Amino acid sequence: MTEQLGLALGGGGARGLAHLGALIALEEAGVPISVIAGTSMGAAMGAAKSIGADLHLIAKVLESLDLNDLLQVSDSTVRELQKIIGRSMVEYVRGSAWKEEDSAPHDLVRLRELFRLLTAGKRFEESAIPFAAVAADLETGDRVILREGLLCDAVVASTSVPGVFSPVACNGQFLIDGGVVDKLPVDVVIDMGATAVIAIDTGAPLDREITTCLDAVLQAQRVTSYQLTNLQLILAAERLKSKLIVISPDVGWIRMFGFEHTREAIQAGKDAVNARLDDIRALVGLTASEV
Repeated sequence: MTEQLGLALGGGGARGLAHLGALIALEEAGVPISVIAGTSMGAAMGAAKSIGADLHLIAKVLESLDLNDLLQVSDSTVRELQKIIGRSMVEYVRGSAWKEEDSAPHDLVRLRELFRLLTAGKRFEESAIPFAAVAADLETGDRVILREGLLCDAVVASTSVPGVFSPVACNGQFLIDGGVVDKLPVDVVIDMGATAVIAIDTGAPLDREITTCLDAVLQAQRVTSYQLTNLQLILAAERLKSKLIVISPDVGWIRMFGFEHTREAIQAGKDAVNARLDDIRALVGLTASEV
């Protein structure tokens, strides 16, 4: 029997562009996908796939764009990252609360326009493949699973990195990047009906060299995320009776905002999936002649 295959696409900023390559490889191999859930960049790429967008065209367009300039963010130096963290900390110390006007699209307009184009302005209800985007409630810390409304609005919320973009106001909540609470939403696709899952992990690897206080802070965050993701995968494997494949494209060397490596990230996603095609076919109950 053919399984209901779910895709869980993780976050990771520029590393998450590997999802596009992975989706292209799955499409070229004829692997049927039943449901998709994504966090952050995984939400953006998953949303495009869910509406049947031309993934090859999207790859061509993204490779031709200067996304660092388009999004007006960069972490090319530690100083830039310190500015981002410092700004967030200052806002925390000041105790200033987010208000509706703070989440106006003054710094999200480019992000929203990019994702509107990727999703053709469509709504969740128009998706050919059931899709969910994961965001986080800034005030409660709860995970928020978005499954209605405009796809681009959900993707903007799921990718709104704290300290870089403003939180997104949605139904009385202020939403931020879903990676804060869920780097790899495997349980979401299971709850959506998946009986087998491919989880594509593009998260940041643990650093081997810790030389500054900032390094230590960032490493602590990565360790927490790493352990949480591992626990989620263990629980998911139990629910799926081990019908779970985790794919980790070789993108750990790409910085979160290293969009100058778009082409390499996409290729890494393709390579990672192609290397596991036999396992994927076995997972979903297909033979090579059927795909």
